[in-house]
Amino acid sequence: MQYNGLKVRVMLLLGFSAATAAAQDGAVQGFGLDAAQRIVRESNLYRLADGQDPGLGERADWVSLTRLGARFRTDIGLQEVALAAGVNAIRYRDNDHLDHEGVDADARWGWQLGRALKGHLSFLQAQTLSSFAEYDGQDRSVNTFRRLEFVGDHALTPRWSWGLGANYTSSDYSGDTRPTADYRVRGLSLRGGYKGRAGEQLVLSVGRAKGEYPQRTATRFADQEYTQNDYRLSGSWAASGATDLNGYIGYLTRRYDFADNRDYDGVVGRFELAWRPTGKLRLDSQVRREIGAQEDLVDNYVVTDAIRLRPAWAYTDKVELAGEMEFMRRDFGGDPGFFEETPADRTERLRRLGVSANYRYSRALDFGASMRWEARSADTDAREYDARTASVSASLRF
Repeated sequence: MQYNGLKVRVMLLLGFSAATAAAQDGAVQGFGLDAAQRIVRESNLYRLADGQDPGLGERADWVSLTRLGARFRTDIGLQEVALAAGVNAIRYRDNDHLDHEGVDADARWGWQLGRALKGHLSFLQAQTLSSFAEYDGQDRSVNTFRRLEFVGDHALTPRWSWGLGANYTSSDYSGDTRPTADYRVRGLSLRGGYKGRAGEQLVLSVGRAKGEYPQRTATRFADQEYTQNDYRLSGSWAASGATDLNGYIGYLTRRYDFADNRDYDGVVGRFELAWRPTGKLRLDSQVRREIGAQEDLVDNYVVTDAIRLRPAWAYTDKVELAGEMEFMRRDFGGDPGFFEETPADRTERLRRLGVSANYRYSRALDFGASMRWEARSADTDAREYDARTASVSASLRF
């Protein structure tokens, strides 16, 4: 996922680490445990404008993020089963009213029937604190995000296939902190794909989703339901031994039942390039235009244009140094769900720069350190901020 505020760092660095560990283990069978500890220094915890002090708590703080998790993977004939779960404890030195725990879970059954039918059934849960870059409050608002997905593909020939998919997504906030932002999405998709001799893939898909905000009252500014159609062409291509390309381009329509001033029609897409000019150097880059991507922690209609670069240098087999640059423009042409009413379009720009170092002491033990600066410019001074974050971490897998 992609990333605003403390919630993003929790999600990326802890919340999904169970899934990351499982992915890193690849085909490793059996049971495993993992633990992680991260200490973070936030200069602007609540993402406030210059000169503005929080009404509750302190502007800057130290944060401790602790995670304990377990994972399991096994193959049963042609079936692959992978499970991962963890408990996160987040503690603040001065803003202890934000202390909370979260449970993350990632379960996947990769099923196969004969040679022609295969797919997966998966479930994902993440519990994290709302990003203060988007949430104007200063109290604790914990988001519980869940996604259930089923995908099935039928191979017509060794090169051609077709498939169906269904998914259900829910997002809820604790207490009564953000009732109008709770949402549910049900989706169906149909697709056809081609796989080339060199491993390149193309998939043409059509998707339809129905979204609803159960605790909203329909007005001109905040509707309760929408219908979305998504037409896209996705692909992946190993252009050379040093270059990998993947992504999609598509056209998306969103129609609100009542607030038609929030309707959207337009092109969306995401392209990622991984380039390895030498054995020690790597450059990952991404360009995207999306609506309310989960990695942006946006609950509904916000159009995001972004470009991200991440150069990395393997100084030794154990030490990697990396940089991060991201530039993002977000158009609040629709209802972002942050306020009771959003009568006018808004535009915000976000810039992020960061550096990190990782030391892999062994296959089981890693140490890391990072620094990041981010700044947002907006149509109103109250939405602008400047923030610096520094962290050190250690993770253990066994």
